[in-house]
Amino acid sequence: MSEASATKPTPYNQFCFFKSLSYSLFEYDWLNMVESWQAMVAVNAPIPEFSYNITPFFANAPRLLPVFHRYMALAEQDEELLPTLTTVLMSTPLLIKVQYILQSNELFSQYMVALKLDNPSASHTQVMQSLQTFLASLPENKRLQVEKVFAEEEASDSMGLSPAKLNTALQLLHADTQLYIDILSTLQLNQTQNLPWDDVVGKIKALVMVKKPQAWPGVDQFLQSLHWVPQVSDSTAAGASTSSSAVAAEDLDAENDDDEIVQMVEGVDYYTDENDEKELGSFPDGEEYDQCFASFLQDVQEIQAAHNFADDFGKMAVADSRHAVESC
Repeated sequence: MSEASATKPTPYNQFCFFKSLSYSLFEYDWLNMVESWQAMVAVNAPIPEFSYNITPFFANAPRLLPVFHRYMALAEQDEELLPTLTTVLMSTPLLIKVQYILQSNELFSQYMVALKLDNPSASHTQVMQSLQTFLASLPENKRLQVEKVFAEEEASDSMGLSPAKLNTALQLLHADTQLYIDILSTLQLNQTQNLPWDDVVGKIKALVMVKKPQAWPGVDQFLQSLHWVPQVSDSTAAGASTSSSAVAAEDLDAENDDDEIVQMVEGVDYYTDENDEKELGSFPDGEEYDQCFASFLQDVQEIQAAHNFADDFGKMAVADSRHAVESC
């Protein structure tokens, strides 16, 4: 492995980069960037072509573009770096929430290490054991908040629960965080273990009746809204249709809700965390790296020139075609 590979950015460096980029983009631009990144990975695009296609997303964050080019230059030398960058990119929204909860550079660094993002050979079991060890070291209030974020992320991914739906569930449980986490985990048994829905409801009822029996009627209605089954009668079907439309409207509104934990600063090259800035600025150096970086930039420029030539040629062809039609 070359010196350039040995000095690749840590997952923490990478997170600071993607966090800052996310703050410079509107939400739909961030999602488009993630999709474009995934598409380039899926087709195993050459790194210079990869860089060319992602570069436009740095229009509002020009100071981050050299960082991106440095990362890509290193990825050309180290095949393990791009998968790590991709994993960190996909984890960035969740990492931002955990960083906000921990409110400690030291704890967040330990969390990043526990995730083993830079160890592609680490098994899921090893990562979970490492993560559980980290969580056990946290004060109870912080541990519960981090576990809450994990549970919400899993419920959102597996069941499509919106922030508004999740908040409703928490309020029905009178903000009992541990019970809320237990219920979100139980809900997913319907999909993860193919447990019948009635059995899931039974397990959730047992949990609620032990800790918050007065909350059960509201929780029962909430569960029914998640698993509505149409009836035969027209009147029931009409009522259920209205209920279903209301739920759909609620979910649509929820898509526009601001995240209560992380407020995105849209369309601005914005940065607030001094420690993140220090991590972001950690670049490799040395003559070998400088040569690799110069070669990489030349490749990107050649791709840019080729695309410009193709665009110009296309315009010429259109102009000639228009002239021929007009002369007929």
